[in-house]
Amino acid sequence: MVNLIRARGAAFKLARELDFPHPAEIPLEDLAMYRNVLVVEGGLIGAEGRLIRRKKGGVIRVREGIGQEGRRRFTIAHELGHWELHEDHSQFLCSESDMRDYGRSPLEREANCFAAELLMPTVHFRPLCQEEPSLNLVKNLAKEFQTTLTATAIRLADLSKYPLQVVWHEGDVVKWSYSEEKKKLPYVAAGTVVPGYGSARLPESEVSEFMDHYDSADWFPALQYGKPEVIEMTMRVPSLSAGLTLMRFVDR
Repeated sequence: MVNLIRARGAAFKLARELDFPHPAEIPLEDLAMYRNVLVVEGGLIGAEGRLIRRKKGGVIRVREGIGQEGRRRFTIAHELGHWELHEDHSQFLCSESDMRDYGRSPLEREANCFAAELLMPTVHFRPLCQEEPSLNLVKNLAKEFQTTLTATAIRLADLSKYPLQVVWHEGDVVKWSYSEEKKKLPYVAAGTVVPGYGSARLPESEVSEFMDHYDSADWFPALQYGKPEVIEMTMRVPSLSAGLTLMRFVDR
């Protein structure tokens, strides 16, 4: 069973030991070494990161050539999450999809939750994310915390005062969606076809940086009555033929 409270608590405890520095101030390699884990680069094919646990410490190996610093940092933090949380496993080999796994594998979900709290600590992140959600806000937060847009949008859904859901889709099909469980929002199931008349289908040149309402975009076809009203925006990932939609539920 997944235990996100424990995952967040482990990251919080580690930050507390260091007196809650801003995460951008500490190289993650140094932080891992503080926990007796060596970070090395290269020697991986078909995976983003690997953790090997040894008697006197551990080794985190990161794929060479990860283009975005945010992806590299999240990979290290994710593997460090496995180190802190999953003592009964001697090794993990994690793919790019594992870094975006918020529903399939409890262990990967816990590692992602740990990484999010470590890289975007509540004490630093929450005060900066209370304004109206927008693409500019996600980009600015990602820049400050040196994180990916995907991880930042998910963290925004966790800590924003607004009810938000993040939906990842490849081609025209939803692969996963995420919202903070306590907010009890309607759920966009994996396998759902992306609505034909919403931000997710717009040409990239027409995508707004602000959330907007699309009258014909039905994200919840399984709901017959009382469908929620939403405003949305989509961030394109052309290299993956994918998109990340941030959806906000509004009162009627």
